[in-house]
Amino acid sequence: MPPFLSHYKILDFTRALAGPLATQLLADLGAEVLKIEPPAGDPTRGWGPPFEPGTDESACFRAANRGKRSIALDLGDEGCRALLHELMVGADVVVENFAPESAEALGLTWECIHDRYPKLIVASVRSYASDVPASRRPGHDLVLQAESGMMSVTGDPSGPPTRAGFPAVELAAGLYLANGIQAAMLHRERTGEALHVEVPLMEAALASLAGVASAALMTGEPPARMGNADPHLVPCQTFACADGDLALGCASDRQFEVLAMWAGINLEQEPVWATNPGRVAGRDRLVPVLEAHFRGTTLEQALAFCEIHAIPAARVRTVDDVLFREAGSLHQLVTTLYDMDGGRMVPMLAAPILFNDERARSRVAPPRLRE
Repeated sequence: MPPFLSHYKILDFTRALAGPLATQLLADLGAEVLKIEPPAGDPTRGWGPPFEPGTDESACFRAANRGKRSIALDLGDEGCRALLHELMVGADVVVENFAPESAEALGLTWECIHDRYPKLIVASVRSYASDVPASRRPGHDLVLQAESGMMSVTGDPSGPPTRAGFPAVELAAGLYLANGIQAAMLHRERTGEALHVEVPLMEAALASLAGVASAALMTGEPPARMGNADPHLVPCQTFACADGDLALGCASDRQFEVLAMWAGINLEQEPVWATNPGRVAGRDRLVPVLEAHFRGTTLEQALAFCEIHAIPAARVRTVDDVLFREAGSLHQLVTTLYDMDGGRMVPMLAAPILFNDERARSRVAPPRLRE
């Protein structure tokens, strides 16, 4: 893979997940990333268990910091601040997620940095945008899932609002931040102007709601919590087969026509079900018919039928099943990276981006503190 960003040097002050995920992606694309940690290390290193066997490195830290080097600096120390400014002279991008008051106290706000280093791009992760009254409030993935409404549309309709089973807000913010940083790099190459890139977690969460938020804007009505069902497409949900759960997504009326024939549904008698709007409106009558059909089939029968007729479907798998038993069949994302400090090979996931059939991936495991 070409080292696309190899001529860029990035100083990464971030912790938790959004900022580190963004800089990890840039490292996968070839950028030189120096992770600047406090003397005690990025607190994310201790977010466990689980920890890497024989170490105090958490799985959370390992998931977001490959391809980087690490240095520990006490930013309250005058000598360390002098070293930091030396590093800034040769850097292209500073990525930070300081609390506003911390950035001000350290002189690491966009205004301070830009005044001293006018060609240095600054990228900031914030809990809330800097131009709203909530700008100084702290945040966390769970808190932003709650505040954005994401939890209100997740989970079983009869149960409580539920967080996604992974850090959905931080992940989305990290991807938006990496995109914003690369756009700022291109802009500086064309114009010489350095920009301040800001991604608020709150707004990344709202943007992730996509069609759900669009529907609310269109109708003015609160979206319903529907469990595994899609509010805008029927049938698009999980069904219990005789020996396991099936995820099925009919993406077209033609696909449903074929499924209906197999399920014994006469569309001449139920013409309203021939189109998706009719199926959405008639969900309460249609879904029980499909549920009864799938209860009488096995997963293999259902999957075979859907594969033959190009209907999107899959068995509902566990994460370990996908990572250990389906690697090489459903994906090629698992890789091993060399841990220079421990002399071990570390299993990780590569970036899900391919260039001429080659995945973007760093060759170096996440760094130990001061590595």
